[in-house]
Formats: sequence, structure tokens, C-alpha cells
Amino acid sequence: MTKLSSLLTEKTPKYELKIPSTGKIVTYRPFLVKEEKILLIAQESQSNEEILLAIRDIVESCVDGLTEVDNMPIFDIEYIFLRIRSKSVGELVTPTIVCPETEESVELEIDLLSVEPTKEENHTNKIQISDDILVKMRYPSLGLLRKRNSMLDINDSASFYDLIVDCIDEIHTEKEVIKSNEVSKNEIASFVDVMNKSQFNSLLDFFLTSPRLEYTTKYTTKDGVERSITLSGLGDFFG
Repeated sequence: MTKLSSLLTEKTPKYELKIPSTGKIVTYRPFLVKEEKILLIAQESQSNEEILLAIRDIVESCVDGLTEVDNMPIFDIEYIFLRIRSKSVGELVTPTIVCPETEESVELEIDLLSVEPTKEENHTNKIQISDDILVKMRYPSLGLLRKRNSMLDINDSASFYDLIVDCIDEIHTEKEVIKSNEVSKNEIASFVDVMNKSQFNSLLDFFLTSPRLEYTTKYTTKDGVERSITLSGLGDFFG
């Protein structure tokens, strides 16, 4: 770091946040011009992998002592990134949505500091799919989504088969615990293939009820009707 650049970085403010999945308190700083450039270039590429990589690099650079960012649940990363962005560019964002009722474009105004991860009360990562088989799930990580070159979309049910296979962590039987990293992915896929519909849906519910960034806001369309919409995930907040 040059003498001139250190004059500014020494005065960069620090803030605290609580990581949703662990409750750990960490300190972070706003992103700098050099990091904002990385994000803008990734957004212009329209590549999910490049955008996720840029988000990872920014989170690693801006949060003190945070390691193995690729292995963190995506809802942790999205929450941390929103906090960093709010202190870097501004707390208010104005995404444009298309009203599902009137199909008109509507600009919303959202305070990023009011966006928190939501989780349903009965959510669990341990699913009893039969009397003698329990499946332990892991949350989709940033690294996993980068490998898949996709964002997590809870409305895209077709993508959940592969995601379920990727996120099975352990299979517990009465006699043993089978860890997914000790068997092939094909074996896990075959295990999922022979599930009945109810068993598969119970694993699907893990994703549908897991923590995620979600915010419901109201807006008024040109016909004077007040409506509401729920935003979920980074793409919605910066659309």
C-alpha cells in the first residue's frame, strides 16, 4: 500500500454485524472504489459465476477475520453483502419490478437495513424420511452455487433435484451414518431416485423453509390499487 492510499484507508469506518447462521459478531468496512469496480465488471458480464465470485471477494476483503467464505451458507453471504453495500453506496435502493397483476413497471424504495433473513419456525436440517432413515442436509453454499453457475431461486422447482443431491450431508440408518463425502455423487443420486414423492418433498421443504433474504413491501399501480410483493435474494433487491 502506498503512502497516499494509506492516508484514506486508515480512516475507513468499521461496523458490526451478526452472522445469521452462527450468531458470531464480526466487524466490516464499506467496499472501496477498487472493489466496486470488480462488482460492476462482474454485473456487466451477466455471468452468475462472475457475480458470485465478485461478491465472495468483496466479503472476504471487507469483513475482518472471515475465512472459508465459499463454504458459508448463501443466505449468510447475501446478508453480509447487503450490509456492506448499505454502508458503501447507501441504505436505500430503488429496484424496478413488473407488477404480476397489471404488468406495469414499478419502482420500489427499500431500506436495506430493514432486510433480515427469515426462517420458518419448524425448519430443520434433519429430516426423518422413514422410520429408520434420517437425512441430514447442509445449506447451499456460495461455493456450490458458483460451481453450478446459478443463483438460488426457490421458485424454480426443476433445479432442486440436483441441489438436493448436492446438499445431502449425511444419511443415518439404525446401523450406520453414511457421510456424503465418503460415497460417490452417483450413489447419492440413486438414493434420491428411489424415494417416493412424500420423501422427496420432505427434502424439498428443507430449501423452501430455510433462511433467506426476504422483504415484503407495498406499492400502488396506475389503477390506484395498493398491492404487495415479496422480494427474495440479491437479484430482487438490485433489479
